[in-house]
Amino acid sequence: MMRLAIVDDEAPARANLRAALGSIPMELEVVGEAHDVESAIALIGETRPDVVLLDIWLGDGTGFDVLDRLAHATTRVIFITAFDHHAVRAFKSGAVHYLLKPVVRAELQEALERVGALPPVADANLEQARTILTDRITVPTSEGFHVLAPEEIVRCESDGNYTRFHLAQGEKVLASRTLKEFDAMLEPYGFMRVHLSHLVNMAQVRMYLHRDGGTLLLRDGQEVPVSHRRRQEVVEALGRRGSGVKG
Repeated sequence: MMRLAIVDDEAPARANLRAALGSIPMELEVVGEAHDVESAIALIGETRPDVVLLDIWLGDGTGFDVLDRLAHATTRVIFITAFDHHAVRAFKSGAVHYLLKPVVRAELQEALERVGALPPVADANLEQARTILTDRITVPTSEGFHVLAPEEIVRCESDGNYTRFHLAQGEKVLASRTLKEFDAMLEPYGFMRVHLSHLVNMAQVRMYLHRDGGTLLLRDGQEVPVSHRRRQEVVEALGRRGSGVKG
């Protein structure tokens, strides 16, 4: 029997989760509900559920506040929220799954089945998982989320309201956000916007070519144009990295 607690500041959302759980062919027991941080901490402390279905935005704080104060680190957490951009922080905090509202029953069942298949968690394992995810970014796609290490990203290319990620092993990921959003996210990891449509991992640059107004040759053989107004900035950045510049 899997024992669950529901934490959401909206009563209809809690009711929807109860209804979804009731239609899942698993042995489940809802041990209680909470609507804010304080009531969540009290509920979890009293009932010690196996799993907490936790909303991010609560009346007096956030689901992360709940996790920060959670004494029972072996309780599994599945975040359920209307916002996709908290996924990496959720996983860093020790969450085992992240679902978007409105919750689809099949996705909730899959998440619970995954939890049920996990071995018992120890505090050390939880801390190790948090450490591993410290330098990761979340990339939302039509399928769900990709959690990527910045160093495996070669470049990002604008595709209208989407962004196409080119990864080191040749894989491509189409993200459902604009390049501008990833520009700010990846800049601390050594990425540079070299063109209106291109964001490049500068560690992946093999050579700068003057031809065609400015072109970057990347380590995987790809070529990326450099815009005229960004050319000097790009050359200076490559100079600091000691990369080659060829006419």
